[in-house]
Amino acid sequence: MTADETIKGKADTPSPFFRLETIKKRADFKAANGGPRFSTPGFTMLRAPAAATDRLRFGFTVTKKLGKAVLRNRIRRRLKAAVQAMLKAESASLAGQPMDLVILARQAAADLPFETLSRDLGRATLTLAKRGSEAGKRG
Repeated sequence: MTADETIKGKADTPSPFFRLETIKKRADFKAANGGPRFSTPGFTMLRAPAAATDRLRFGFTVTKKLGKAVLRNRIRRRLKAAVQAMLKAESASLAGQPMDLVILARQAAADLPFETLSRDLGRATLTLAKRGSEAGKRG
């Protein structure tokens, strides 16, 4: 018996590694403020009018109004996980859509069921992708 045979639960094939592209620069966050937006109870999603990138990128903003650092970090982790789940589900419809999206968290993002959060993120992303680079529209 080899060492690999004794490991329980080992996957037959490795799962593909997916790294979420995130926005880091303040100028990219500010650029999204002038574009279209989509609001839900858990977050508001903004789209930069002109994508400065050739891929889909997300930015996350969780303000101090929402609570202490532990709660803010929890909300940020939930949103990132929901975005990754949404991207796995909607990968075909978002293929080749370069855009910058900024997610402004709301208090309800901490308590909403994960499936609802992921579904709302998918709906917001697809809606903003359809709007294209039309600036100033509200959702």
